[in-house]
Amino acid sequence: MENQNIENNQLENSSVPFVSHFSKLRENPKWLVKLLILIVLALITAFVSYLATKDTVISQSNGQMNSGLYLIISLFTGFFGILFNTAIIFVIFLVISKIFKSDAKGSSIFSAALSYAIIIDTFSLIITIIQALFGLSIFEYKLDSLNIFAKDNKYLMAISLTNVLKAFLTGVVYYSTSRLSKKTSIILGIVALVLLVGFGLISGASGQSMPNMNTK
Repeated sequence: MENQNIENNQLENSSVPFVSHFSKLRENPKWLVKLLILIVLALITAFVSYLATKDTVISQSNGQMNSGLYLIISLFTGFFGILFNTAIIFVIFLVISKIFKSDAKGSSIFSAALSYAIIIDTFSLIITIIQALFGLSIFEYKLDSLNIFAKDNKYLMAISLTNVLKAFLTGVVYYSTSRLSKKTSIILGIVALVLLVGFGLISGASGQSMPNMNTK
């Protein structure tokens, strides 16, 4: 018990970003407030994405899409997309934590998933706003990735600060909230990074092929 209290104090006073926050979620989840924050953030993100993409989408729709319809579609898909992704993140955190015999409560892991989503979505929102302010299309560029140096290379979008942040937070959640060992948490974070980059490369492959198909 004494060793556990010492470990709790070390985590809650850690200087590593987010470690202290995710550690405190074990005893103080406060998930309802964060769920409301995520809902508001999802709506803001969806609206900003609409503003950043409406001209391109409407011009390419050949009159089949107007701004009102596209706004509704953007808000609906953006809002429910973020909530669905958060639910998937929660399930992944919960299942893997239980596989490794974590004693973390479901409410604590749910709160951790919400914090994860809020941090990632806030970061992505900032990137989108910056790109919009500088007139950089979010279809062609991803400001936090290597793609910023070569807009025609969709593969480079997979190598991004967003994916690094996701992998880092994954390790932090397992270490601070689920209380898995440091080694296991680091390995799971690395696995997450590999998967994120891998899926990004697959997405990049489809993105690269579409322009080629249109030129035929």
